[in-house]
Amino acid sequence: MLVDLLAIVDPDRAGRWADAILERHGSLNAALAAGEASLLPVVEYQTQAVALLVAHRRAALFALREQVAAGPIVATRHELIDYCRQRMAHDRDEQLRVFFLNGRRELLAEEVIARGGPEGVMVRPRQILARALEVGASGLTLVHNHPSGDPAPSDLDRRFTRKLAVAAEALGIRLHDHLIVARDGQYCIAID
Repeated sequence: MLVDLLAIVDPDRAGRWADAILERHGSLNAALAAGEASLLPVVEYQTQAVALLVAHRRAALFALREQVAAGPIVATRHELIDYCRQRMAHDRDEQLRVFFLNGRRELLAEEVIARGGPEGVMVRPRQILARALEVGASGLTLVHNHPSGDPAPSDLDRRFTRKLAVAAEALGIRLHDHLIVARDGQYCIAID
C-alpha cells in the first residue's frame, strides 16, 4: 500500500522510499505522527510525496471519525478505539482529547483540551467542565495517549479520573469513559 501511494509521485523511487520510511519509523502511522519534517529527508525532499502521505492519513482519519460519530460514543466500541489509536497512539507527546456528548452519548464536539510532553499532560478538571458547559454536554468520554507505548494508567491518571467524575457529577455531567491509547494497546479506566 505504501509503495503504491508513493508510486503516484515517483514509481522508480517508491520502493526505496517505503523501505526507508518503515526502517526509520517502524510504521507509516508512526512516521506520519512524527511529522512532515521527519518524512522529508526520507523521501529525498519530494514535498509531493509527503503531501500525498499526509493527505492519505487525513482522509483515513476522516473516514474513521465518521464511523465513530455514527453511533454512541463508548470506549469499548472498536470504531472509537481504531480512530483514537490511529490518531494518537504514535504521537511523541501526550495529549488529552475529549468527546463531548449529549444524553444519548452522541457526539456534540471533539477537542484536544491539553497537550503536554512525552512524560505527561497537565489539565485541570475545570478546563474540561467549563468547555462541557459551553457546548451543552451532558456526558464526556476522555481519551489520552501514552507515548511510552504502555497503555497502563498511572496513579495520577486514576486520581484525575475520579476527581473529574465527582466534579462533573456535581454539575449534572456524566464521565462515561476514560480511554488510554498507546502503540501496545489500550486501557479503559473504570469509572466508579
